[in-house]
Amino acid sequence: MARGIVTPLQLTAAATLLNNQGINGLPSSLTTAINTINATTVIGNFLTAVNTYVGQSFFTADTLEKLLTIGVTTCPALGNSIPAAYTNLNYIISAPDGSSLAPFGFTGLVQQTGEAYLGNGDIGKFCQGFMAVVGYCNTVNQFINSAVNAQTYLGPTFTDMDALITNNISLINGEFEGFATDLYQQGRLWNPANMELYGTPAGLLQQLAAVGRFRVGFFGSLQTSLTVLGLTTSDIQQLLRGQETLTATQWNRLQRLAYQAMALVQGDDLAQVMSILDVTLPNIFTMADLLDPVKTYPRSYSGLHVPAGATWQPIYNPGTSVNLALAPLIDAVLPAASGCNELAKVIPPDQAVANKAIQLAMEQMTGLPLTALPALAQAVQGLAESTWNPRFQYLANDVVNYGSPLFTVYQAQQDVPVDTDISNTDYWLPTSLGGLSTLTGLPLIQAQTQPIESSVASYFATQQATGSGVNGTITVCDVLGLAIDHNNFAADLAAATANIVSLQTAGALTALNNAYIAIAAAPDDATVISEIANANASIAAIAANPSYAAEVTALNSLWDTMAATLSQEKTYQTRASIDYFNLQAGEQSSVMGFVQQLPAYGLDTDQCGACDFLEQVADTSVLGGQAIVGVMREGRNNARLNQAQLAQNLAPSSDPAVAPVPVVVPVY
Repeated sequence: MARGIVTPLQLTAAATLLNNQGINGLPSSLTTAINTINATTVIGNFLTAVNTYVGQSFFTADTLEKLLTIGVTTCPALGNSIPAAYTNLNYIISAPDGSSLAPFGFTGLVQQTGEAYLGNGDIGKFCQGFMAVVGYCNTVNQFINSAVNAQTYLGPTFTDMDALITNNISLINGEFEGFATDLYQQGRLWNPANMELYGTPAGLLQQLAAVGRFRVGFFGSLQTSLTVLGLTTSDIQQLLRGQETLTATQWNRLQRLAYQAMALVQGDDLAQVMSILDVTLPNIFTMADLLDPVKTYPRSYSGLHVPAGATWQPIYNPGTSVNLALAPLIDAVLPAASGCNELAKVIPPDQAVANKAIQLAMEQMTGLPLTALPALAQAVQGLAESTWNPRFQYLANDVVNYGSPLFTVYQAQQDVPVDTDISNTDYWLPTSLGGLSTLTGLPLIQAQTQPIESSVASYFATQQATGSGVNGTITVCDVLGLAIDHNNFAADLAAATANIVSLQTAGALTALNNAYIAIAAAPDDATVISEIANANASIAAIAANPSYAAEVTALNSLWDTMAATLSQEKTYQTRASIDYFNLQAGEQSSVMGFVQQLPAYGLDTDQCGACDFLEQVADTSVLGGQAIVGVMREGRNNARLNQAQLAQNLAPSSDPAVAPVPVVVPVY
């Protein structure tokens, strides 16, 4: 049976959610606090006044707006109104889906908004909104974190913008055309995955043996020269294996003899070496020339640079002489056993410094071990008509293991014939991308001395990084916190209730209550407007009375805190293009998409992340609600099993158990 993508736990969760179950409503503590404050005398009278007015024949929208904004600038809590400063908060009088806010008032807005986040009885709406919120958070947080990391992690290594967009190649050699041609004509002269042996006799012999599939010895004058110089078969094998247990002195001796032998390889034997390695460089007269950068980079050696000390410095002085002053700077970075001084005991000292400098420079390219020289040349300048097919990339990268059991396994996995000729053009893909580009002609960008300018960093820090997560990232609770009362509205409403009761007990609210009662009994709109003015005057008098300063101050602070939270949530929702009062009713595709995303949500285990939020809203009193939590745990388990390269349990196939009979019979 084919492997499916939906697990039994996901099916259980889906069945419950599609039946509009499995998600809790608002926390009971919050609904209790809302009901309690609504039951106070003054708020109760206000709500009665509003609900009565909207049913009157003389009702007008302008008067309703005045009624809903009583006390907005003095003490909004006593008018159950939205504080004036939060202009993005508004009442949903009549939403496209038919919902409305009844009773009106700030407390009603709190309740309706929280219920809207949870779908208001429609799980499809909950899933639509939640997936959009998570998508928004993931996207904006990538920008926020990147802006921070561009300064903290990328910043210290930054040199210039050209280097940043060319993977440091513009610093290694800005003469792209000549550099690329030299690389291309080097063929497979060196192995990018074995840079510690770059420019060494052992590295060249190992590459020749790997590409040419030599197992015991070499051919012609190369083998003869190695033998004449005193290298035994065992010595040659040691050179191909690596230094292993040899001392530096012993290893240098073998390499020095090998280098001397290479100087004797000329003519047809040299041509064979170059053919095996696909080297087409001009003016190569001995095999030893393949270790001389002046010969291997004939067009571009003068443009080669290396990071030495605090800056990138030219490897060559004007002419062909090497900048020997680089040696101590390079040796300070490379391991002592493989630095300039050691290699200078094997090959000419100037070539040793140049090769080690090139090694260090090339190692500044991220991902270098995963490429091959023709592909690198193609990337730099687009000289070739094709680029290496990634399917066969390992053939170039893993030539050291060519013919080994592991290599044979790789071939089988990639469906590549065992005797594949990796120089065959069948394994190259055409490209029209051309080479690398610098930022020439963009002087403002090219002149930057840091990855992002301070104005860019400031924008993300102040305008986007406004959440409660690490680096100011936006969490699910920042956008939907009211649904789980993350900011403790219940406590704020309870405190507001206590202060209102205190004012009521002190007799401060008599005139305000009378105004609300009069509005409910008003015979015409003019009376309502008059009583609204009385209500505002009463609240202003209370706010100005020193005897009630403590209660008014507390109420304003509590109301402002709650309004600020709702306003920030609304701001995030607007940025994410989410309108919780205009979601599609009865929609089920989002429910199934939500269930398929549950394993991924389970991986977001940060506080107030997707997993934390869903575990709080899942109704674990029913089977499907428990399945929601279970699917997220399953997702984390599968991730851990994958890390250990262990198989996951099979999900049931989504294909029919019996193949359907085709309507059209094939004709042969």
